[in-house]
Amino acid sequence: MHKIFALLFLAIASTQVLVEGKWKCSECKIQYKAVGCFKDDGQRPLPREILNERDVTSKVFGHRMIDWYDWDNYIAGFACRCAAKAKSLGYKVFGLQFFGECWSGPDAKSYKAVGKADNKKCTGNEYKTCSPFSRHCVGQQFTNFIYEIVPDCDIPIESLGCYSDRHIKGARPFPNYVLTDRVDSTRGDIFTHVLLDWRNWDTYMPQLACRCAKKAKSLGHTTFGVQYYGECWTGNNADYTYDRDKSSKNCIDKCYEPCKPYEKYCSGKQFANYVYRLSGPEVPCELNTTPLGCFAENPSSRALGVEIQNEIDPTSRVFRGNVFEIKEWDKQFPSLLCRCARAAKQKGFSVFGVYNNATCWGGPDGHSTYNKHGESSQCIKGTEPCPGNSVKCAGGDKSIFVYKVSRPHSKRSFDSHFKKEDTMIDDLFGKI
Repeated sequence: MHKIFALLFLAIASTQVLVEGKWKCSECKIQYKAVGCFKDDGQRPLPREILNERDVTSKVFGHRMIDWYDWDNYIAGFACRCAAKAKSLGYKVFGLQFFGECWSGPDAKSYKAVGKADNKKCTGNEYKTCSPFSRHCVGQQFTNFIYEIVPDCDIPIESLGCYSDRHIKGARPFPNYVLTDRVDSTRGDIFTHVLLDWRNWDTYMPQLACRCAKKAKSLGHTTFGVQYYGECWTGNNADYTYDRDKSSKNCIDKCYEPCKPYEKYCSGKQFANYVYRLSGPEVPCELNTTPLGCFAENPSSRALGVEIQNEIDPTSRVFRGNVFEIKEWDKQFPSLLCRCARAAKQKGFSVFGVYNNATCWGGPDGHSTYNKHGESSQCIKGTEPCPGNSVKCAGGDKSIFVYKVSRPHSKRSFDSHFKKEDTMIDDLFGKI
């Protein structure tokens, strides 16, 4: 019953978001969320004007004026500029007033001093009255529309993609339900009291992923999934079970659009997880990559013919949002290698090769074809030739450095309490 109600609510909310004021996803690099419409009686609950775009004589004039002809884009841009200014001053909230004024101050709670204002005193997109689902609004005279700056996630994570969860009892990709923002009376033990925020979905959803990451880490897990808009799932073997029900297209991004392969933050809908993994030097790759050596490669007759990862060309169909920097070779190459190993494993390939610095290739018969063109001495490690004992080498435009992918015998972790993997995981890998 709860799930039926939630789906109905989402449908209604989405309709209101799109129809009542045409919800516009924030594209600002500074994360902020809309709070609401509040009174200003002239005593200035937010005491400091930090940006003005309506009065050229103002001491804080921002050298641009209100764009009445492009209002919807203007208010989103103005909110972003105001957020950047407030954050640079160390302030946590700001208010947009009188269509082109930005007010803030050191006390994050002072904006409430005079009380809430009627929504009619705040203006949203298309000059319509601000609704409870409007993403961007401004206050009229003596009214602040308040925003709160949202901190960036302080735990490094990477996205692995969208995967199905068929809800098979005893065989779910993530067996442990560890955190929820859903009002579910049956799971009060994991309810966070942070409610799903449809209005501020573009900031809420990345923050949910961040909180889920912290919860997973506290439990000693590295891989986790965000499902059904507000649920966090993980498990002891999640590194190897997250994709057991295959990939899915049932995920959405922070702008309520279908999730694209290169996006960092998405959420699964029902019966789907958007999967993340902790990253950073203290989190080792979940897979082993054993170097097999440097071999010649011919682009017109490839030894490994299936491209599985591309971190050079954003137009590639297997680009996943990561751009490899050659000057950062020692720092970035281990992560590239892990992503390529992961892509090979999902394809069922037992070997893969790194070609042209940062593209990865494999094939169903790669274990027997990778040496098709013979050995080569033209592989590289950054700007230097590949040393014979290196595990950080790649091919150039006529060579490919080949690795074998396999699963470690025991869980790799920054936490010593991980248990040995059970035999179920071996079955998932097959012959790899």
